[in-house]
Amino acid sequence: MLTDLSIRDYAIAQRLDIELHSGMTCVTGETGAGKSIMLDALGLCIGDRADAKAVRAGADRAEISALFSVEQLPLAQAWLEQAALLQGHECLIRRTLTADGRSRAFINGTPATLSQCAELGALLVDLHSQHAHQSLMRRSVQRDLLDAFAGSADEAKAVAEEATAIRALQQELDTLRSASNELAERRDLLNYQIDELSELSLGDTELEVLESDQSLLSNASWIMETVHDIAEHCASLSDQLRSSVSTLNDDRLGSKIGDSRELVASSQIQLEEAAAELRRFLDGIDLDPQRLREVEARLDLAYGLARKHRIRPEELAGHLETLSSELDNLDQGSQRLSDLESEIDRR
Repeated sequence: MLTDLSIRDYAIAQRLDIELHSGMTCVTGETGAGKSIMLDALGLCIGDRADAKAVRAGADRAEISALFSVEQLPLAQAWLEQAALLQGHECLIRRTLTADGRSRAFINGTPATLSQCAELGALLVDLHSQHAHQSLMRRSVQRDLLDAFAGSADEAKAVAEEATAIRALQQELDTLRSASNELAERRDLLNYQIDELSELSLGDTELEVLESDQSLLSNASWIMETVHDIAEHCASLSDQLRSSVSTLNDDRLGSKIGDSRELVASSQIQLEEAAAELRRFLDGIDLDPQRLREVEARLDLAYGLARKHRIRPEELAGHLETLSSELDNLDQGSQRLSDLESEIDRR
């Protein structure tokens, strides 16, 4: 039911507001008084073509708003719900037309196409003019008349809602089916990539350990020679400082040199400990060419997979989890397709 019609700068009407109530409303007037302006403006709201000449002279644009109550219109409610435009029991259709011919339409504040306005308008309004009786030929109108005559409005609403639900399920099913080939190819690729990464099975901190081992093993000879020289140098300096500490213990130097003697003694001890620590480090170095080959082979595999997937090597473990999660979602999509088929058959 049309409850309000608001017209701004359309034809010769600068401002026109019409409020309608339940029951019959009759608008009368002599020829040329402007009765058709109201019907033409309403027609724009329900999808009629717009003419820029209809904008009132001197105005930049025309705007028409039509407010409907859809509480007793189950088919209109079902259409709005399917289009995600249902807002309570009212429906506001607004149409704007600029002087340069641009036109926009809105349904409950959301931009809409003229075809949408026409589809919805057919469920809201039936315009009768001298030659406009064709709506009786539409099956939807015939069904509405039969439902109204039979007093089956509630049953018609329930059927419309069920049909809307089935159409939504079918649309989702068609979308999943159309994408099934692409999804199958994606699933095969994911399985292949997951197998690659799973075979590598790189631990969270393993890459860091491998890089450290590779650096140590590949430079083992140079490291051993260098560290050995430093350890020997520390030991030599420690011996020299030990001799110096003995000299500083001579009573003839007096008590004022005590602090200096302690510093030299401390340095000697630290050099001795450093030499011992360096020797322990040398004992842990193993010249193992086989181990080096194994480490480098594993690093090459990790670096190669990282380049292949366009990620950093340290991101490989997390990438495996991401791919596994995507594969799980695809598997759920396959299950969803099966569930949709069963749901549609059940309904």
